[in-house]
Amino acid sequence: MTTGPFLSSHLRATPRNLESLQAAWARMHELGYSPRTTPVAEPEGCTRTRCAGAHHGYPGSEHRWALVDELCGAEIEVYYSHMRDRKGANSAPPRRHKGCPYSGPANAIKRAARYIEIGRPIPAWDTDARAAVPTD
Repeated sequence: MTTGPFLSSHLRATPRNLESLQAAWARMHELGYSPRTTPVAEPEGCTRTRCAGAHHGYPGSEHRWALVDELCGAEIEVYYSHMRDRKGANSAPPRRHKGCPYSGPANAIKRAARYIEIGRPIPAWDTDARAAVPTD
């Protein structure tokens, strides 16, 4: 696992980006993701508009972040904006990535066991997985 938060090579170390980095890094870990350890070729000439490639390190909310799902081991590319809390009238808890075998209420027991197996706390928002763990 990579130690410490770091920015994508295309993102400048401004105060706002560094603040966002801390929040994004914490959220990434809360969701059971980590940065890829395999090299990711960042797109040349990427700008503040969306580009087609994924980035190693926090790339900002408008770019895809190259991550690994620690629950199932899949390499994924996710926009941080899709990982943030959803608030307002249609609030919803975070979801696993598409195709994750640990996703959904039917896999709550399996998901809870996997969180415990990899040494991660079951997130507070994952009420299905939390309910699947017996309490003494």
